[in-house]
Amino acid sequence: MTEWTPADLTRLDALIETQEQSFLARQEGSAAMYEGATKVLAGGATSSWQIARPQMIWMSHGVGSKVYDADGIEYSDFNGGYGVGLMGHAHPAVVDAVARRVKRGTHFAQPTEDAIAVATMLAERWGLPLWRFCNSGTETTMDAVHLMRAITGRDLIVKVEGCYHGHHDSVMVSVANEADEIGPILSPIAAPSGSGLPSAITDLTISVAFNDLDMLERTFAKHEGQIAGMILEPIMMNAGIILPEEGYL
Repeated sequence: MTEWTPADLTRLDALIETQEQSFLARQEGSAAMYEGATKVLAGGATSSWQIARPQMIWMSHGVGSKVYDADGIEYSDFNGGYGVGLMGHAHPAVVDAVARRVKRGTHFAQPTEDAIAVATMLAERWGLPLWRFCNSGTETTMDAVHLMRAITGRDLIVKVEGCYHGHHDSVMVSVANEADEIGPILSPIAAPSGSGLPSAITDLTISVAFNDLDMLERTFAKHEGQIAGMILEPIMMNAGIILPEEGYL
């Protein structure tokens, strides 16, 4: 591999600066939104994961597969609200259904008939008989970890280095840590990914590399009878789209 010289790094910094200035020049609406947000939102955003350099893009609306930012720039939406918006934006059938529901009330803190209809459809589609709805991905993975431990009576869980599974203590480990925290490639360190995370909890999480079955086998052998379960992304997303190797899953 070619070594980077100081001159290369200086040129790279200059290129990044040029592109960032070009980005900011066409994002005046987002800049104004961000300025207002810093006065009322922690970090100037509704989530730490939205904070981006040189600034986040503030969205205005979406129609079908397209979304539009505060400056009127159009984008193709390949995110789909992290999966919950696969029908696209403002689909007439969805708009109609939501409008009819809103007129009848939206939140009762009690069960409704709609819950039975949705759970029945999901059971038929996925072949899984019992369902529990959650408010967020964080809540879902937190309950999954609780179930692992409750069913097995064990405490340790395994996660893949670099994967994000929400911000509860058990999985806020080895997500996007600095180079001096992650340890050697053959034996990653399960480092807390943030502050306020008790070591008494994060020490129960073991970090492994993605697509490395040998490391996984060594980990399970080393902690035989102690591991409650493993949580992973079938396709690793937090470091770019990385597909599983044949046979890994």
